[in-house]
Amino acid sequence: MPNVVIGVDPHKRSATIEVIDQRERVLAGGRFGTDHDGYQAMLAAS
Repeated sequence: MPNVVIGVDPHKRSATIEVIDQRERVLAGGRFGTDHDGYQAMLAAS
């Protein structure tokens, strides 16, 4: 498995998440609400 960095930018109503590799390429990411539906969406994206 390659080394990756997972960054999270939390806010009151959303959290933006990005996964980047050693070459700073974005491998995955998304913006998710901080409610139950947003949490479920984040789990489904993983």
